[in-house]
Amino acid sequence: MAMGGINAASRSQWFVNPLNPASYTAFDSASFVFDGALYSKLSTFKTDSITQPSNYASIAYITMGFPVTRWWRASMGITPFSSVGYTINNYQSVEGFGNTCFQFEGSGGLSRFYIGSGFKLFRDLSAGINFSYLFGSIDKTRNIIFPDSAYIFSARYSDNSNIKGVYLDAGLQYHHNFDNGRFINAGFTYAPRQSLHGTRDLLAVSYAYDYTTGLDEIRDTIDFQTGASGKIRLPQSIGGGISLGNSDRWTAGADIRWEEWSSYSYFSKSDSLQNSLTFSAGGQYRPSSSDISSYWKRITYRAGIRFGQSYLYLNNKHINEFGISFGFGLPMKKTKSTLNLAFEAGGKGTITNNLIRENYFRFSVGASLFDRWFLKRKYD
Repeated sequence: MAMGGINAASRSQWFVNPLNPASYTAFDSASFVFDGALYSKLSTFKTDSITQPSNYASIAYITMGFPVTRWWRASMGITPFSSVGYTINNYQSVEGFGNTCFQFEGSGGLSRFYIGSGFKLFRDLSAGINFSYLFGSIDKTRNIIFPDSAYIFSARYSDNSNIKGVYLDAGLQYHHNFDNGRFINAGFTYAPRQSLHGTRDLLAVSYAYDYTTGLDEIRDTIDFQTGASGKIRLPQSIGGGISLGNSDRWTAGADIRWEEWSSYSYFSKSDSLQNSLTFSAGGQYRPSSSDISSYWKRITYRAGIRFGQSYLYLNNKHINEFGISFGFGLPMKKTKSTLNLAFEAGGKGTITNNLIRENYFRFSVGASLFDRWFLKRKYD
């Protein structure tokens, strides 16, 4: 995150990069790597007339990487795959009903548990694949409320979905080390169109609000359906990138990623989503890898930038996103492990054409723990 989100050509023996499984071949033959982080996001949503703050926090990822054979490396972990969280109230004056509130709420999301493998095909070429299991629930509710009338029942439509399924993604990396310590990496990632299985419970009711108890009183069940099954079609995605640098001092890279959101569907219903395109660039610099007299010179300083066109196209406007990031890798004493801090400030959307703009600041705190395992002892 601190380097703009570059990942296609990123590889290291000190951290896990599950976004390109070909990077697993960088793990040392006698090492075990554990990565974990917490994530938080502070947002401000704006229209042309109102402003609303929001905040969110979760586990960013828990991953680990280790060798299997001389040419085979593996990784496993759990990461968030998607998240849903919104509450929108739209007040309108409707003839015959007076002031009317259209309320939309959503919560939930999907998590991803993966097991991945990276293989050395040739000296400078690696390939990898992740087998993931996605699971989670998404709850959506729509309300029509008539606050000015005590004699008109409000209406609620609830959609509670449980989703699960297998997800595959693969990658390639070309990595070449020069004699002077320099290197160049090129990476490619791909995930095909895939479908997940879902079941949903649908409920439509009319109700009245009881001001005495503060609870909703259900008056009539308009529609009810339980256990309806369907498919969620996920888009294919293609990414590529290049990075170069000095293995002990600095790295610079750039990525581009395309996703075919126009093919997305949710329980066989398509939406007005557009294909997305994102560009990111970033790098890191460490003043010295061997000067033990100065802690500041052994800190890794990171920065990056990303921008792109998202999958949203609303009111004849493409919803674009832009972010600037920075961070630090703080070395732990007497070990190769690091404490990682990452920050990003950015914006998404616009307030023109009755739309919403989000300005956000997000950060993560994590650790990359490196240890020597799988050593054959000479003395016991």
